[in-house]
Amino acid sequence: MYGKVEIINKNNRHTKNFDISNLMSGKSYSDENFPVASFLMTKKIRSIVRIFYFFARMADDIADHKHLSSNQKKKILGSFDEAILKNKKSNNKILNDMILKFKEMPSGKNYSRNLLKAFMMDASNKKYKKWSDLIYYCRFSANPVGRFVIDAVNERQNIENIYKASDNLCTALQIINHIQDCQKDFKQLNRVYIPESLFKKYSSTKSILNSQKSPESFEKLKIEIIDKILKSLNGTKIGLSKIQSWRLRKETLIILNIAKRLCNLLKRNDPLKKKIKLSRIDFIFCFFKGIMYD
Repeated sequence: MYGKVEIINKNNRHTKNFDISNLMSGKSYSDENFPVASFLMTKKIRSIVRIFYFFARMADDIADHKHLSSNQKKKILGSFDEAILKNKKSNNKILNDMILKFKEMPSGKNYSRNLLKAFMMDASNKKYKKWSDLIYYCRFSANPVGRFVIDAVNERQNIENIYKASDNLCTALQIINHIQDCQKDFKQLNRVYIPESLFKKYSSTKSILNSQKSPESFEKLKIEIIDKILKSLNGTKIGLSKIQSWRLRKETLIILNIAKRLCNLLKRNDPLKKKIKLSRIDFIFCFFKGIMYD
């Protein structure tokens, strides 16, 4: 399904073949914290969105792989980008399926390449000095996902308002995920998404992520981030409510409820103690709240 990719080393004398299948984590859309083209969407839209999801999952797994060097990650991701740019077929079914969709959905090419930019940042272990740096990262790592889904259902009316609401929601989900996984990212990948300016503001350092319990300084830092997220979500419901497709409108409202619920859970619980995630009851509550709102 994934095929192999050939990487040429710096002196251009030796090559190394990587079997992409061996680099995959095995995660799927059912492992995510939010619905990925759920049963609410039509079969056609589910198919399109999940092709995009599996492409993103493949690239994300490359960027996060423990046993690949930064240079190897960037070269593999670069080969994906070249294939997309040139509509080049390969023995990678996931990539081929994604490229085939560009015929009916040309904007997908730009969204795919934007995602690869974010994964390139991850592969480089990019540092985020201030909040705006993190928002810039989310512009590539999260926002293309929402816009892809919107374009997949062919939304046209109020499109700029819908895009803005979608961007705010996707950015919020991305940062929520950063807080949920802040300790794991630091310990396993030596990656920190929390801006350095916030560590400095609360007289702390990234090493605090090794702690088994959040000290007061990290609690304050966490609360500020969550408050920023909740502020960005203000008015998002209005924009999402302009989506013409009933199915997509309901799914995005469910996801909005999930984002807010996760924020509340993260405020009350310690992400350095345990992984904070929704219970089955939480999911059911968010689902019915999203379905009932109109």
